Amino acid sequence: MAITYISTNSVGDKKENNSIDLSIERGLSAKIEENNNYFNKKKKITILLTFIGICLVLGVIIWCAFRSNSSSNNNNKTISIPIKLYKTSILHIWLKTREEKQTKKANIKIKNERLNSIIAETNKFKEFIFFELSPQIKGNAFLEWFNRDTWVSYIYIYEPESVLELGIRPAFIANAARNPEVPEGYHFRPPIGWMNDPNGFSKFGQYFHLFYQNYPHALKWFPMHWGHAVSRDLVNWVHLPIFLLPDPSIETNKTGGIFSGSAIPFPNELKVFYTDSLFGRTPMEFQRMVKTKDEIHPIELAKTIIPEGPPMLNLTQDFRDPNVILGSDGKWKMILGSRDNQGGVILLYGTDDPTAESGWHFLNVLHRDNRLGMTVAECSGLVPIDGNPQDPNTLWALIYALLNSTDPATGRKDLTTVHVGTFDGINFTPLFEQEMDFGTHAYAFQSLYNQEIGTLTIAWLANWKDWSWDTKPDFPTAMTLPRKLILSADRKSLLTPPIDWIISKLRNQQLDLDQQLLKGQYIDLPNGTAEILFSLQNIQLNILEPISSDQRSSNNSNNENSKFIRLEIEHPKLKNVGVEISAEGIEILYGPPKQPQQRLIALGAKPSQIQVPYFLYYNASL
Repeated sequence: MAITYISTNSVGDKKENNSIDLSIERGLSAKIEENNNYFNKKKKITILLTFIGICLVLGVIIWCAFRSNSSSNNNNKTISIPIKLYKTSILHIWLKTREEKQTKKANIKIKNERLNSIIAETNKFKEFIFFELSPQIKGNAFLEWFNRDTWVSYIYIYEPESVLELGIRPAFIANAARNPEVPEGYHFRPPIGWMNDPNGFSKFGQYFHLFYQNYPHALKWFPMHWGHAVSRDLVNWVHLPIFLLPDPSIETNKTGGIFSGSAIPFPNELKVFYTDSLFGRTPMEFQRMVKTKDEIHPIELAKTIIPEGPPMLNLTQDFRDPNVILGSDGKWKMILGSRDNQGGVILLYGTDDPTAESGWHFLNVLHRDNRLGMTVAECSGLVPIDGNPQDPNTLWALIYALLNSTDPATGRKDLTTVHVGTFDGINFTPLFEQEMDFGTHAYAFQSLYNQEIGTLTIAWLANWKDWSWDTKPDFPTAMTLPRKLILSADRKSLLTPPIDWIISKLRNQQLDLDQQLLKGQYIDLPNGTAEILFSLQNIQLNILEPISSDQRSSNNSNNENSKFIRLEIEHPKLKNVGVEISAEGIEILYGPPKQPQQRLIALGAKPSQIQVPYFLYYNASL
């Protein structure tokens, strides 16, 4: 203020100038003192911040040193795992070296009061090496390895005579392969590692068998193995030894392994058909078969039954996912997915060999599809849905995935479709088509037909668009609940309701007999998984025309002139979750209303009633 004031006055009056100078001097003194205080304070703050910064740097250095020392100590220590063995126990072990050029081999010892010997040893680094061991000792023991030299991924133990009932006993699982704990979960999940397509879904003797695409050493898609589980009721699953392993020469960063296929019950044995795949090889994919009598191990080496695709069709190297069925002519058929330069191609093979082990030959192109930018007709399968496959009047379902497809109307990707029609053993004649699971978060459907229980189907509860190398390197997944495949009463739609006995097992106690929730009352929940089922009946919309995004975001769906009906569900992690019915169809809602996203909508659907299950897990101790 003093400087501004002096610049606007003359310098004529001496007294006035002295007064002004005094004012300026005092003002400047005050300003200087104020500035000194400010700079002193700033200096103190700077010193304090410098001190804090030094402390933080020292802390980081100490922490890094501790981590380094801890890591060094961890790498230098001996890992010791207690195990219990029986005379018939079998161990499956995967290990490799810690470094590519280390001189010392990776090894594991087994130790007890009488024994101290190496049971598994390798100098391989690029992929885990598998060992199957039968120690033939009874009692407690330890498995030991030196962590600096030996990288162990997975160890489990089992007894062949009881494994179908008791399953495998994991002894060690590396952190990279551990799946998150899901208490009271009832969708099928692998014991470790990555999982995608279901394979070999079948019923053999007392058990339902489910094989699946699996990589046991990480939650990532790498060279495919076949995991394996059995169940008596499709609810409670027993994990079995890994059934098929890829060629050990396939490195982790290569695309290939044991791809999808099917399993067919024969008297006293189960025959398994699958695709052997390796990107860059010619042929890239061919079909093989193995047999098992004990439902645990292949009894012999796999043999190639179809070495390459039909050369006359000018197909790409894609030639996979054998689905073996008994045709209406009583002969074995195989459906395979492929592609040409226009789109997806579904191939039909056949054999006159009643054992299905030889004589496979190309019959014809069963179906073509080049819509929505699809490439391969993947995971294709043909299954009877309303009667004996030998009956010429039986209708069949041809199900396949449109790999790399995109629906422009909704943004959904990798759709799955089903054609329902007749099959005479050579030709398939479609009658109508519909989507399987319009949300597209189910992929690679596998179906089985059994004369006693009808036609069932199961799928991977995910899709390739849900996962990528860059954004989701760790991706634990599950399977859908098995469902029935049945025709509607007018035989114009395919329905996939849940299996009755599964629902009765899962919903074994009704908690809200008096419908207290509808009255706004609390109910007591036992520990475990509960289902709250919302049912809307006699649904009617007064104005049958599309609604705008502004109308949708207004959330005004309760008045008499509503253009849509919305049921929203509160979720602790997800926003705007619900179901909406409008003139467009029925839609699953998720995410902010105006956020660009794919629409999970069944266009044109006009339901008269819907049921929305809401599952929650409750544990009073948490």
